[in-house]
Amino acid sequence: MNEFIKSKTEIVINSHVIEVLEFDEKALSDDLSSQYADELFTDFNKAVTKRKAEFIAGRIACKHRLESFGNGERVRVNSDRSPAWPDGFTGSISHDGAIACAVVSPKDDETHSIGIDLCVSMTDNDAVQVADNISTLEELNRFNDTSFLTMDALRLIFSSKESLYKAVYPLVKRFIDFKEVEIISVEGNNDSGFITAAAVNKNDLPLSVVEEFIVHYQRFSLNTVSGFITLSSNKIKM
Repeated sequence: MNEFIKSKTEIVINSHVIEVLEFDEKALSDDLSSQYADELFTDFNKAVTKRKAEFIAGRIACKHRLESFGNGERVRVNSDRSPAWPDGFTGSISHDGAIACAVVSPKDDETHSIGIDLCVSMTDNDAVQVADNISTLEELNRFNDTSFLTMDALRLIFSSKESLYKAVYPLVKRFIDFKEVEIISVEGNNDSGFITAAAVNKNDLPLSVVEEFIVHYQRFSLNTVSGFITLSSNKIKM
């Protein structure tokens, strides 16, 4: 560990290893920023310290995960600011508060793209404010047979759809609204399990490249921080 990275842990979800880092934005140095200069977006120097810190923490997690596969390449930035993964790999990055995480996977017949989301700072008030925009009453009712509290169910719906969209975006290259995907079922408890979702409009070709969305979730704690990590990894019809 160093002053910037306070702690590191690995969480396994659906056989994918996720590196989770706790960082201290106040400890971000110019020397550390320069080490990742070729991965940064063009107006990085104009960004506030928090944005710089979360970006670099995410890239550090990516670096560690790529190295675990024997790959020392950097994750650069596409013109749309999405991560540009090395050939033969896909991955996803998320950050929330002082936590950043990343997952990397070789591309194969099962995994053409992958999405991850971290949800730790959404308050009950936040969840209530966004509820109508991210979910329907029918979706919330599908949590009735689980041990989820309503606020946690809303957090998980938000995070699940975020991770799903990250997995789909490299294929469709367009914004996808929360209401374009519907949660069909929830299997598991308030600590771990998976959610099945489907495109609302089956005739919407960009979304029909995926037959079914499976989002795995897991509750985690890192020192004083707790929340959900969700991961979407699907077999895509190419």
